Amino acid sequence: MITNKANGKKINAPYEIADTFEARASGLMFAPAPKCILFKFEKNGNYPIHSLFVFFEFDAVYLDANMRAVEIFEKVAPFQPFISPKKDALFLLETPMGYVKRLGIKTGDKLELK
Repeated sequence: MITNKANGKKINAPYEIADTFEARASGLMFAPAPKCILFKFEKNGNYPIHSLFVFFEFDAVYLDANMRAVEIFEKVAPFQPFISPKKDALFLLETPMGYVKRLGIKTGDKLELK
């Protein structure tokens, strides 16, 4: 379950946790279908991503240590070589395209994942 605490909107979606180097490195690459992945980084920092070998659009939400959205990328296109956030984050939530809109996520909103 992913909940936007700012507006109460929820999506009942399972998610994977990518908290190892290998899991973070593979992410959505070669995934047969969109899914939710919560990337947990070792420390707060700037973590660019790419969508090489990702065959579908997805949304990406960078989160701080309190799970507040610090930067949002909607409709990340396949095969983008470099997507660079401007803000530091401790987490990154990648979701199927449209989840940001469905949850009404805006910068500063706090998310809860159960």
